[in-house]
Amino acid sequence: MLAGLLALVWLILRSGAKPSRLAYPCQQAALSAASLAFAAPLISVMVTVRRGLVQGMRTPAAVAASLVGLLITLGFWGHSSLADDPGIHHLAAPADYRAQVFHVTDCPQDPVGDNFVGLDNLLTLMGSQGLKFYQSPSPSMLGGPDGIIAPDDVVVVKINYQWPERGGSNTDVLRGLIRTIVDHPDGFTGEVVVAENAQFNSVQNFDLANNNAQNTSLSPHDVVVGFQDLGYNVSHYDWTSVRFISVDEYSDGDLDDGYVVYDYDPQISGRVSYPKFQTDDGTFISLKDGIWNPTGSSYDRDQLKFINLPVLKSHHATYGVTACVKHYMGVVTKELNTNSHSAIGSGLLGELIAEIGLADLNILDCIWVNADPYDGPWTGYGDATRLDQLVASTDPVAADIWAATEILIPAFLDNGFSPPWPYPEATPDDPSSAFRNYLDNSMDQILGAGFNVTNDLAQIDAVTWDGTTPLALFVDGFESGGTEAWSVTVP
Repeated sequence: MLAGLLALVWLILRSGAKPSRLAYPCQQAALSAASLAFAAPLISVMVTVRRGLVQGMRTPAAVAASLVGLLITLGFWGHSSLADDPGIHHLAAPADYRAQVFHVTDCPQDPVGDNFVGLDNLLTLMGSQGLKFYQSPSPSMLGGPDGIIAPDDVVVVKINYQWPERGGSNTDVLRGLIRTIVDHPDGFTGEVVVAENAQFNSVQNFDLANNNAQNTSLSPHDVVVGFQDLGYNVSHYDWTSVRFISVDEYSDGDLDDGYVVYDYDPQISGRVSYPKFQTDDGTFISLKDGIWNPTGSSYDRDQLKFINLPVLKSHHATYGVTACVKHYMGVVTKELNTNSHSAIGSGLLGELIAEIGLADLNILDCIWVNADPYDGPWTGYGDATRLDQLVASTDPVAADIWAATEILIPAFLDNGFSPPWPYPEATPDDPSSAFRNYLDNSMDQILGAGFNVTNDLAQIDAVTWDGTTPLALFVDGFESGGTEAWSVTVP
């Protein structure tokens, strides 16, 4: 409440007689904090009387008081966003928990038809370690009864498309992923939906001119249309277009597209939100509850699969690193008084993940990365570093801490950037870094909901493959068509 009051006082003084100043980022942040504390009606009254007060506040004493209020407010905000106070005790996964991280290097740069060879290698590596991409009764290197994607699933692929050029997910990888899904060995009869909320940026029907691919003209829209022309049930949905629309769940009788928004949570300084929408094929999707059947008035959560496809990059603007967890900023809405972006540091995205469940698979795009600690998240063609690597895990926290440690920071160093780096920065082994702040607080929310994730490198089993050493040379105990499990040791 105190922070909201101070923010409100500063907002009135700083805006003065010019309401246009309310569009400034600082005023927007103060307005958000005040709104969450006092609600819109009180703010409306205060802003109304602002004009009458402002002339009297232009005395030296009033200016001094406003400066003191500003410093106190900023101090409070700084304290509330401190990365990791030594006195804060973060939750931890059980001691026997092991996170799996899969990593392929030397991804060939050119696609082969719709396939992206590096992704094929990644899924093969996963399968060799027991994580099967296909859910199928017939065991294979990529498939098995406990696999991820069933032949009739509705698969939502969340991409990063807020930024053009190298700032968005690689569309060669996206095309390869959709090709792999529709090539399900049991025949794919389901649906694939590519989705994103670019917040203040337009996705332009997922058809920007400058994309992240070998052929930079290849947009997500081009990818989707290509599969539609082949007869597959593939579409895209722009969550950006519904970010201002507050809706109830289908089970509450609301069939409209929009965002379900939770009540304000002071622990995370914001409000969790998630989209519900109808696809081009008429499927009703709640990202939390699953596929809605209007006839039977019921949800099918098992049939909905969510694949998280972020790009690894420096996020010097605010949070140090963009990877799997930060990518969920494109799932929530920043509108509707949610305070979503500012609340990332408090763990809001972790609470979202806890509410809708872990992604069925995170595929971290490290083909081109922003390896400049003074830059990002926007990444121009000339600002990106080509690494030709991919990372996958079902644990988003483990994928993030491992990729930041083993891929992003070495790339910083290779590009000639030596620590200390400016705040906000990406240092993964510093609990006070901007990156660790939001990652650790997000982890707490996820663990608190009963999902196992870890930021402890000692609990992560990572396996790397360059894609050239034949995996078959290391496979023991597998016979084609058999049911025996096998293990692989990749040098």
